[in-house]
Amino acid sequence: MASPYLEWTDENQQTHRIDITDRLCIGRTCTGLDTRRRFLLNNPRVSRDHAEIKWTAGRLHITDNSSNGTWVNNSRMTAGATKDLADGDHIRIGRSLMRIGYPEAGNGSGPPPGLTEMTSVASLEEEVTSLVTDMRGFSAYSQNHASSEVYGLMREVFDQFSEIIEAFKGTVKDYAGDAVFAFWEHQFEDPATQSMRACRAARRQLRSFDRILRELGQQYAGTGKLKMGWGITTGPIFLSHYGSRRADLAMVGDCVNLASRLSGMANKEIGDDILVCASTAALVENQVSLKDLGRVSIRGRQGREHLFALSAD
Repeated sequence: MASPYLEWTDENQQTHRIDITDRLCIGRTCTGLDTRRRFLLNNPRVSRDHAEIKWTAGRLHITDNSSNGTWVNNSRMTAGATKDLADGDHIRIGRSLMRIGYPEAGNGSGPPPGLTEMTSVASLEEEVTSLVTDMRGFSAYSQNHASSEVYGLMREVFDQFSEIIEAFKGTVKDYAGDAVFAFWEHQFEDPATQSMRACRAARRQLRSFDRILRELGQQYAGTGKLKMGWGITTGPIFLSHYGSRRADLAMVGDCVNLASRLSGMANKEIGDDILVCASTAALVENQVSLKDLGRVSIRGRQGREHLFALSAD
């Protein structure tokens, strides 16, 4: 069986290749590894041991160990996450675009941007569309049910929601209690496209949640009282890390706080499932059906926000 390989084009348009025999570290230093197992990138935005590709038992996968992000097929990996790779997949780290060659595994499903494309990773200050989901009735459900039942329910919800976010090329930022935080970066694709992906992901999650409740209602009592709210916002954020763990990815910005507030109001203070800020609405208004809710007071915020409700269909 032929080994998979990593291929890239340098600034002189010369194509290079390095075989992946068992593991390959990509980073600025990759200390302790010989030249056959490391691919060095001279870029201050690249971490010392930025990412690692492993080929074990016929499985090829990449793990993001970085602070500034690894992109596979134009979707940013969650910090600390591992993702399977296929032939033709594209990896973007720092200013470099690389392609996976793995013919034995079949064709990859990623888009073909072309090996000669070299795009800089934007500053940590960037524009994103945020999606936050928040469950209603979770505290009461947790109080009245065994922890194993609560775990079973939330695992199903989180797994389904994460798959949907990834399918629409978003990034799961965090899970917090009964909430899921995700975002779509605007630096590589049109803001309207990214905002539409967030809206479509919310719609898909809504349908998925209804199905999960129907299926688990036969196994767990009381799930019929649970509801979910969604908040979608667009705006500038600062993306960085807190603490010593790689997974502690921090997104700081007013739009993130607003998305969280909207998810808490949806299907509660406001009867609609999916609430959208004015900035997001302006990007998607020609592609989806929106209901104008006017200017609404939001607890903890000064003034009023112009809000819209996204139709479920």
